[in-house]
Amino acid sequence: MQRNPQHVLAGNAQYWLGETYYARRDYQNAMTAFAEGYKAYKASPKGPDNLLKLGITLAVLGRKSDACAIFARFAQDYPRATDLQKRRITQERQKNGCK
Repeated sequence: MQRNPQHVLAGNAQYWLGETYYARRDYQNAMTAFAEGYKAYKASPKGPDNLLKLGITLAVLGRKSDACAIFARFAQDYPRATDLQKRRITQERQKNGCK
């Protein structure tokens, strides 16, 4: 990613970097990786997944209001997201008591 930030798979790589941190319960680094993935590769195929996992990670860190804000912006940023992604957002919003 550092050598080829414009590569077609850079957004995908950034997402999976975040997943490796999340799987190891290193939520702080996962949050950073997902946020960077969303910021730098918003239009990539993994853009919606980065935003979803950023919200989930914030919720795990106890930052529910921030997580709810992330979940709320999902529909605005990704109106053409897959039905599965939209269902996950709805589930996470309900799980975290988002309005």
